[in-house]
Amino acid sequence: MKKPRYITISIILLLLLSAASSSANAFARPLAATSPTLGAALSYSVLAGSIVTNSGLSVISGDLGVSPTIGVPPHVTGFPPGIVNAPGAIHDGDANAAAAQADNTAAFTTIDQGCTTTYAGTQDLTLVSPLGPGVYCADAFILTGNLTLNGTGVYIFKSASTLTTSAGSSVTGGDPCNVWWRLVSSASILGSGSSIIGNILALTDINLQDGASVNGRVMTQVGQVTLLNNNIFGPVCAVAPPTTAPEEEDTTVTVRALPNTGGAPIRDDSFPWTLAIFGSFSTIALILGLRAYLRANKQ
Repeated sequence: MKKPRYITISIILLLLLSAASSSANAFARPLAATSPTLGAALSYSVLAGSIVTNSGLSVISGDLGVSPTIGVPPHVTGFPPGIVNAPGAIHDGDANAAAAQADNTAAFTTIDQGCTTTYAGTQDLTLVSPLGPGVYCADAFILTGNLTLNGTGVYIFKSASTLTTSAGSSVTGGDPCNVWWRLVSSASILGSGSSIIGNILALTDINLQDGASVNGRVMTQVGQVTLLNNNIFGPVCAVAPPTTAPEEEDTTVTVRALPNTGGAPIRDDSFPWTLAIFGSFSTIALILGLRAYLRANKQ
């Protein structure tokens, strides 16, 4: 007569293990990458920590600034012949550039997110193309050909040192509003004729070689930006429409602006915690139920 009791206990134990497994999986699941909010740096296509130098006919679509600067002004040279298209303007060590640099620093910290894929040593991104959204980490990145980004989402490339691209290399696909390059310790070198998308945030220098173009931004924390016949055009990104009251007619529209907002997160931060909380409460309830069952059937 005791056999059904043991069967019931076994079923309850299996349910306990299932609930615990669901809770553990919720914590183990990696979170999707998120884009930072650039704040005062939104309007900038080029931002340096020391100086900006240009040779030739470089064209900048957004603001160009330097902060906190090094040496005596001017800290921006080569404009003209370089062109900063309206409404963009040059901010040489002023309050506007200082505020942008503060938010650039905050963004540099924000994109230091957990790696979903880690490569050993230096990784040629051409060899692992195409890639989906995620956080990719390596000691250094090189690009010898084309990197294709597939899928809607945020891409973060975290290099412990540099990004070096060969002549004629390119990055295609993806949304430049949500592509980020985080370069930690040294210069980013874009090879002659390279075409890169995304926001390049470097600790030190960014050197754009002859003819290289960026659909995004180039921003350094403390170093310089060197330009040579380059095109830097900020991505055109959708701005979220304002919220309207339910009883009002919805007349909101999507506004497209230059430069971008940096993109919205693609995940709900509460998502894994919801599963974890559910699993925890389920486990507690089953434990209490098991204890009550054993007390009621104790002989």
